[in-house]
Amino acid sequence: SATGTIPTTVLSYSDYLSRPEDHSSILRFAEGEREKMCRVVIIDDSLYEEVESFNVILTLPVGGRLGMHYPTTKVSILKDIDDAPVFYFGEVQYHVDESDGYVEVKVWRTGTDLSKTGTVTVRSRKVEPGIDYVGISHNLDFAPGVSMQTFKVTILDDMGQPELEGAESFELVLQMPVNGILGEPGKATVFINDSQSDLPKVRFREPVYSGEESDGQITATVYRSGDIWHKSSVRCYSRQGTAQVASDFEERPNTDASIITFSPGEVEKPCILSLVDDALYEEVEELRLVLGTPKSSSQFGASVGSLNEALLQIKDTADKPIIRFAETKFNINEPKETGTVATVKIPVVRVGDTSKVSVVRVHTKDGSAISGMDYYPVSQDIKFKQGEKQHVVEVEVLPDGVREMREAFTVHLKPDENMVAETQVTKAIVYIEESNSMADVTFPSLPHVMSLFHYDDVARTADNFHPPAGYPVICVTACNTKYPDYDKTGPICVSEHINNTLTRYRWLISAPAGPDGVTSPMREVDFDTFFTSSKMITLDSIYFQAGSRVQCAARAVNSNGEEGLELNSPIVTISQEEGVCQPHKMGTVGAEPFSAKLRYTGADDPKHPNLIKVTITMPHIDGMLPVISTRPLMNFDLTLSPDGTRVGNHRCSNLLDFNEVTTGHSFITASTRSPESMGESAPYQFSSSLRGNSTLRFYRNLNLEACLWEFISYYHMSELLTDCGGTVGTDGQVLNLVQSYVTLRVPLYVSYVFHSPLGTGGWQHFDLQSELRLTFVYDTAILWQEGIGSSPQAELQGSLYPTSMRINEQGRLVVNFRTKARFRGLFVETHSSGKIKTTAISMSSMVMSVDHPGLTFNLTLVRTEPTYNQPVQQWTFLSDFAIRDYSGTYTVNLIPCTTSQNMEYTVPPVCNPREYLAFDLNIRFQQVSDPVAVEFSLNTQMFLLSKKNLWLSDGSMGFEQESDVTFSEGDTIYGRVMVDPVQNLGDSFFCSIEKVFLCTGADGYVPKYNPTKFEFGCLADSPSLLYRFKILDKAQPETQARVFGDVSFNAVLAVDDPSAVSLVRNSGSDGFSLDSTAMFQVAAGHEWYIHTIYTLRSKKNTNRGIGRRSLEYHSFVSTLTSLGTKSHRRKRSAHDKIPAIAEDIGIDNSRGTNIMHIALDRTKRRSRASDELFPGGREVGELNTDDQEESLVSIVGVLVGLLLTVLIIVTIALVLKSRQKDGKEVWSEGVQEVVKGSVSTEPMLVVRMQDCHNSSEV
Repeated sequence: SATGTIPTTVLSYSDYLSRPEDHSSILRFAEGEREKMCRVVIIDDSLYEEVESFNVILTLPVGGRLGMHYPTTKVSILKDIDDAPVFYFGEVQYHVDESDGYVEVKVWRTGTDLSKTGTVTVRSRKVEPGIDYVGISHNLDFAPGVSMQTFKVTILDDMGQPELEGAESFELVLQMPVNGILGEPGKATVFINDSQSDLPKVRFREPVYSGEESDGQITATVYRSGDIWHKSSVRCYSRQGTAQVASDFEERPNTDASIITFSPGEVEKPCILSLVDDALYEEVEELRLVLGTPKSSSQFGASVGSLNEALLQIKDTADKPIIRFAETKFNINEPKETGTVATVKIPVVRVGDTSKVSVVRVHTKDGSAISGMDYYPVSQDIKFKQGEKQHVVEVEVLPDGVREMREAFTVHLKPDENMVAETQVTKAIVYIEESNSMADVTFPSLPHVMSLFHYDDVARTADNFHPPAGYPVICVTACNTKYPDYDKTGPICVSEHINNTLTRYRWLISAPAGPDGVTSPMREVDFDTFFTSSKMITLDSIYFQAGSRVQCAARAVNSNGEEGLELNSPIVTISQEEGVCQPHKMGTVGAEPFSAKLRYTGADDPKHPNLIKVTITMPHIDGMLPVISTRPLMNFDLTLSPDGTRVGNHRCSNLLDFNEVTTGHSFITASTRSPESMGESAPYQFSSSLRGNSTLRFYRNLNLEACLWEFISYYHMSELLTDCGGTVGTDGQVLNLVQSYVTLRVPLYVSYVFHSPLGTGGWQHFDLQSELRLTFVYDTAILWQEGIGSSPQAELQGSLYPTSMRINEQGRLVVNFRTKARFRGLFVETHSSGKIKTTAISMSSMVMSVDHPGLTFNLTLVRTEPTYNQPVQQWTFLSDFAIRDYSGTYTVNLIPCTTSQNMEYTVPPVCNPREYLAFDLNIRFQQVSDPVAVEFSLNTQMFLLSKKNLWLSDGSMGFEQESDVTFSEGDTIYGRVMVDPVQNLGDSFFCSIEKVFLCTGADGYVPKYNPTKFEFGCLADSPSLLYRFKILDKAQPETQARVFGDVSFNAVLAVDDPSAVSLVRNSGSDGFSLDSTAMFQVAAGHEWYIHTIYTLRSKKNTNRGIGRRSLEYHSFVSTLTSLGTKSHRRKRSAHDKIPAIAEDIGIDNSRGTNIMHIALDRTKRRSRASDELFPGGREVGELNTDDQEESLVSIVGVLVGLLLTVLIIVTIALVLKSRQKDGKEVWSEGVQEVVKGSVSTEPMLVVRMQDCHNSSEV
């Protein structure tokens, strides 16, 4: 089994060096030698191996032969003890306490070869196993390379019955090693010692003990552990802390008098501390109990544990002063006779220490019993003196003579003011028992819910009946004469003295059942609207819809007005098939379109003259509540409620009852029926006793047969502006300070509201909005009747009323206004130490404008009413400078000065100045004179337009946005004169343009037409005119000035323009057109004006399109012909008489005139030839190239023309000089065209003039 190897440097894992079968292994015997040693080298390694062997063989003898006996020999290699692993214990002795539970022992394996698995057996011996320890016979397996193993021996503790045994021992031995040998120590001794764990030990069971002083003692438990089978003792003595010996407890001294003895087998013994009980209250006091000097009858003695001290707390709860009510409930019968009282006595007791003084307050508090009516209230201090233990509080109960339920009030204790005693049971209830309790009347049978449609048809009250949607339901009680079984229930109601007219009603609603039939719980309708109540005998149809479940609850009331019990009706379901105004498609939600109209009534309306009529029409659906307002609608649970915020937020709406409106009229009137509904009506539709007047006033606007709501109201313009949120925008120009041509815009918000028991706030709504517009001429002064109010947030209030506004001769703005103080006092101009008795700081009323910050004003108080009771004061302010446009917002800051109520008016006033009150005055006023007085325009409008399609239109869309345009060089100017649309009702007038003049002023002169001041615009020569042309004359077209210089006017009347047929056919309009190029020959800074003369005839007296000629007229025109065709500077001349043509202008002759300014845009120059084709179709460029050869001829022609012009001018000057006198005569004669003026039988709404210059507006 041994292995050999060839001799090398590595000899491990081999047992010997082999002798190979070759010459190196030959043994040579010399002569005479008998023996020869055959040496085999044995390898000694560190590996532990068992006995091994190998053979040595003799072969190949030479010079002899092999013997028969031993040709082969066996060599055995024995085990090497030095290489064997050695097993041994780590320690010879182990000491362990009996209470440790086990002992841990280590076994080592050492040696040079630990590469193999080794095993050794450990056994215990000696001492009785099973009593002191658990015997062991255990194999320890050592894996390759492991040198140490640990095992545990369990030590048995005699815990159940500890017995002090002293030191004991047992042995552990190693046996039967495998792959190893036993070494030393091969035996270990384990010593078990219980002299500590089983030693008798005494300690306190708890660290803290407490007890009441009144108990007389505190018992602390002393616990003994260990070997209790010996007699032992310990001292339990006291040590004082906050508790003092003798005064609080009896001392346990540290002597044998305090010994506690334990007999064999005893585990616990009490250590009793006696307490001293006194009558004084003390806080918690402490002392200590200590264990010491332990003794035992055993030879080992006894010991004291870790818990050798205990803390004792002495409480004194019994002596704690407590003040409380002796009882918590008291009953007393209400006295029956008026004037008598019943007294309830309520004891207040004090327990505990009574050696100090305490003061507590006792007071009553209302419950269902009211102080002063049911009892006399009490609030008093109770003083407990030394030794006092009880006080009695007396409360007097009064008879109230009302039949009611048992009433109660409470009596309360407040804490001790001296903070000595604690108050407990601080509340007591006193019940006042009624001698005559509430009458528990009840209806004989359940109430029924039915539709108001069938209130008279009791036969239809079957259980399966479903009321139709869209009509109120009514709760019919058993005491109602309409009740089906009233013949049976009526006598019972009479005997029970039930007054059905006093019945209290409630209503419960549930949403319609779902598709799966699941129903929602019934919920009380606990919110009223501004016109309905949920506590009436009827429930309005707005609270339910088709499929809703409805239930009423009725509480009976007897004839004395005393309420009884409440009964609920059976639940009924509103019909889904039957309704008053069903939607087009069931189950749909949303809102139908509505119609809204705004109309001016005019002066002839017999009931509502000069008001604006608002009409809103909308379709009705069952359960719908229409809400109309000029303010945005939101938060419907508050908006629809009777709350007052509705009145303030929605002044122009159908949310206000007739007595809540602040305007002159409202959608809801005092009437409960409309004139259209005086015929047939649904049952009880107009019953005020069942439905209520406010409900009928609202539903007056509903036509139930047509399922149509129609709300009509009338408003003043000022109400629409100030109350309804409307706005006024100017459509065009303003006639003067008093009249305007304006558009009224009124916002309109419409909501279709339905009740939803599941929705937020109980309402679902569908909101629409629109804007109502009305364009008309209006008296602006009405806008100021209500005045301008001060800020609502201001502490003091006042109003400002503008009265007049003008621009004086210096061009400065003058505004007159009145103020009315809404407080006792007046507005003052300034205040200082001189005029008014006030502070030294000087203040002044002032006027400022945000839009004109550089403009200053002089504010003057003109006059004051001699009173402090809201005087009216007249003011005026004048601008310090003149500007062209005064339009903007002006803030008038006035100083309010208040006085006391009893102070009389004095001069100067004696008052107290306050903070400024600011009034915002919006002014639109421009510094431009009227070129034509209103009396000469005959209520016509004149427009200059740049778009031909507008010129030819019917004028229904208006020209305001397009009339204020500028014209570039080459533009065509389209002029149009038309009758004011307000006056030309039914095309009752014909307008015909007779003449058109064009002129420009010298040195910035603005031509004006006012014959009384000898101002004739462009009609006559004037030194103030630079150029003047007559460009159109219907009667004498040959007298027209056709060119300015060498540039043609291209002026054409509409009747002569084939493309203007549509304009000519429009009876109330006429027009003309001209080219603007000629006017650009005058240098910038000169403004052009166009002046038209036209006739205005009624239909009855019309000769349209042909101008009348006369000798005088022809003479006058021919005189002007030479003047109008030549362009030169006029000589200054004075006319003492009015020109004849001007005498014909006026209402009497139905001839009007108007002047407009032509705004030229000189920044853009446009050649018409570059945009349009000549009649031949060729462009300008082509013409120029073709005609280059003719340029020379053209130049020569121009020079000849200039020479002729000079000659003509000289001739004209001579003619003028010689004919100056004749010219005056011609002016005076004129052309007398008398056309009968049209007189309308209708009253005119306004008189106004429309032109580009007059834009003054307030």
